[in-house]
Amino acid sequence: MQRMQTGSSNTQKADHDQAPEGTKAIGERRLRELIANAVPADAGLVPLSGFKMDLSANPGFQKVFFSARCDCGTSALLSVEVAQEKTIEQVHGALPSLVDRLQSQARAFHNMPCEVHTKMRLGPALGGQ
Repeated sequence: MQRMQTGSSNTQKADHDQAPEGTKAIGERRLRELIANAVPADAGLVPLSGFKMDLSANPGFQKVFFSARCDCGTSALLSVEVAQEKTIEQVHGALPSLVDRLQSQARAFHNMPCEVHTKMRLGPALGGQ
């Protein structure tokens, strides 16, 4: 997963409400919108809103989820992570990298044979038969 590294944010959090718009930490909804709008329409990636899984080993990061689908019926859950205190300007600067990471994950999924997708979908008990 793509992660934007951060430094100390104590001052930034204290000044969050008084900061100009471009320097405020970006919210989850706005982050999802920015990334989704930056993904090319032909990428085959569908943004997933309202997905509230906290699978990150990194507290303080927001995950943005997308799905990719194969013709065999298997879907992949793809994501990128952004530190919660990142500003809109910082996210705009990182968008090419974030989108590239999502597209790379989608390519890896689509390059897998459908037999592997079936094993992923059915799990170890049924997929190995």
